[in-house]
Amino acid sequence: MRHEKTLLIRPEYLNHGGTLFGGYMMQWADDMAYNAASLTFPSANFVTKLFGQFDFKAAVRGGDIIKIYSEVETRGNTSCRILVWAINARSQTEVFRTFAVMVNLRDGKKVPLEEKF
Repeated sequence: MRHEKTLLIRPEYLNHGGTLFGGYMMQWADDMAYNAASLTFPSANFVTKLFGQFDFKAAVRGGDIIKIYSEVETRGNTSCRILVWAINARSQTEVFRTFAVMVNLRDGKKVPLEEKF
């Protein structure tokens, strides 16, 4: 199942060069990875273990509207891999594409995922 978030890029999200601070995009990507994992495996307690390379392919400027997507790509015994990407909603230009690995933890220990996926 694909998850989507639409954002208006406001002035407070911009760096000194007038483009989006990468940290905001990374935060939103982490939120989206968590959402996809948690909605797919509702009884799990996920933490982010790893993100793949964040290669920004297009600048995002104030006033742009971006769409961020996430979906579970694969699952393991205690973790799942989530695809995360964003596009500029007006131009349809891809902004970035990466993946996250989310791990199910209880009391600091890895716990098997349910069999729902």
